[in-house]
Amino acid sequence: MGKRTASKRKTPEDIKLDFIRKIHLFETLSSEELREVATYMTLKEYEKGDYLFFEEDAEPGIFILVKGLVKLIKETQDGKTIIVRLVFPGDVFGWIEWGNAPKATYYTAMAVLDSWVVYISNRDFINLAIKYPAVAIKMTCDATANLLNTYEILKSIASGRVEERIAKILLELADRVGIKKNDRIVIRLPLTRQDIAEMTGTTVETAIRIMSRWKKQGFINTERGYIEIIKRRELERLLI
Repeated sequence: MGKRTASKRKTPEDIKLDFIRKIHLFETLSSEELREVATYMTLKEYEKGDYLFFEEDAEPGIFILVKGLVKLIKETQDGKTIIVRLVFPGDVFGWIEWGNAPKATYYTAMAVLDSWVVYISNRDFINLAIKYPAVAIKMTCDATANLLNTYEILKSIASGRVEERIAKILLELADRVGIKKNDRIVIRLPLTRQDIAEMTGTTVETAIRIMSRWKKQGFINTERGYIEIIKRRELERLLI
């Protein structure tokens, strides 16, 4: 019985192949090509609360989340912590450095849940780009788009009303991972009020006050482990 269980256990190579077959970045590759691309990747596991890297000493490279949840954190000049992005399975994050470009870092990455990622080092990515330029371009475009989105989030935090920022993040989460239940949308994520505050550049007290008011007004319902959007249109009106 024990031998049968062991024989079915997937190797890191099996996990990488099963994963990359399912995402759009590699959809044009044959089985043989997928196996070769997988050799450029390293599967890494992190427990909840582990840091993948820190902003001040991160090495360039590309990460793709296999399972779990990761948050990307930016420290502002005035010492505030901002969550600039939540990373979901299939998402690309990280950056690539070319030639003699100065070293750049953008954020700290932390596992919100037990998480697996595939990692491609800067050097391996360049080698991959030489052999499979179409794949490398797709990955670079994804990573670049996400970096630009990060800067847009930082800009929006510097301006705009807090209610608008919280409504926007709830609607984005609803679109990304929300589960429709009758006329409601349930977001099942282990997000605390501290997380909501850090995602919107406000204080915990302000996030609690606004979300408590929305709960009383019947816009949302919140319990430990999930947020339920009851009146989406009311939140959308705050973005106008």
